[in-house]
Amino acid sequence: MSRAMEELRGYFAVHSQGLGHATRAVALARGLLERRRDLYFLFLAGSPALDLVVANGFDALTTPPAPDWEATNGVLGPVWRWYRDYARYLRIARRFLEHEADWDYYRFLLSDSELASAREAIRHRVPTALILDATRHDFARDPLSRLIEGPANFWASRIVRRADLILAAEPAPGWPNVRRIGPIVRGFSAPREQLREDFVFRKKTILVTVGGTAVGEFLIREAVQAFHDLKLDDVSMVVVSGPKLKADAAPGVYTYGFLPNLQDYLLAADLVITTAGKGTVNEALAAGTPVIAIPPKGHAEAERNAAVLGYRFEDIHRLRELIPQKLALGRLPPKPMGNDQAVEFLMDFLERAEIR
Repeated sequence: MSRAMEELRGYFAVHSQGLGHATRAVALARGLLERRRDLYFLFLAGSPALDLVVANGFDALTTPPAPDWEATNGVLGPVWRWYRDYARYLRIARRFLEHEADWDYYRFLLSDSELASAREAIRHRVPTALILDATRHDFARDPLSRLIEGPANFWASRIVRRADLILAAEPAPGWPNVRRIGPIVRGFSAPREQLREDFVFRKKTILVTVGGTAVGEFLIREAVQAFHDLKLDDVSMVVVSGPKLKADAAPGVYTYGFLPNLQDYLLAADLVITTAGKGTVNEALAAGTPVIAIPPKGHAEAERNAAVLGYRFEDIHRLRELIPQKLALGRLPPKPMGNDQAVEFLMDFLERAEIR
């Protein structure tokens, strides 16, 4: 029997704003492949998510990238501009999918927050499962942004409610297709001491990571300055600036751009300073590494993530106090994650998709 006849083929679409959606999708795809070796995923991803997907060994079709937030010194600008750019992206993505997607050959769609592909899959009656942080946005802070965000949420809800399955990481409406899931993280490739040896972490190590957008420049700047001011001789700093920023090396400060195995660095580090992206926070908690989470001001999701840990944007001015406190904590008990439950929901979805 040929490979094509043996496989259950599907698309795995990833929202390409940042890297958090891609890390969660990679973790779920690996979990599913461990359960079913006959699965084949072709990822639909734009940059920078595309780079992470490919670096983790998956095939991908390059799709138009989603727009980034506008921000100055860590403060988001009026989000009506993002909604305008996102509407333009949806039109471009629809035209791309109309020409490039083969909904007869690929028999299902998994989508981590990528609604353009979900809309097309549902229109073609292809079984569709969505993985979402929340079922509605609440980023608007000014009247014009609120005026636009309301209809945008209504449009998105019409698509989401028609999906066969929704895996929601945050509280969601009681729709019959909704299943609540816990945090999803990638597995670590080796024990912590082995990773520290591999990465040549000889001192206590602070890891600064700001995700895949350009919003986190403020945190890199302030964290490096606080580190220099503290003069911690027994501590080094590793800055992972992501694909859209560049950080300069300095005494005791080592820099990387893009790391496809960031979860291993989170485990090896002694403290993580982050812009409070859900993926980074969850992987740090799964590793048992203390976290300082400073969200961009106005980024509702990051602010919620940070608030759970007791942080807000204004804590950027307390880094000289917080860094020694958190380094003194040592290792923390690893938090349980929700990978197995999410994979089980998706396995049931795939079994139903197979018999359609």
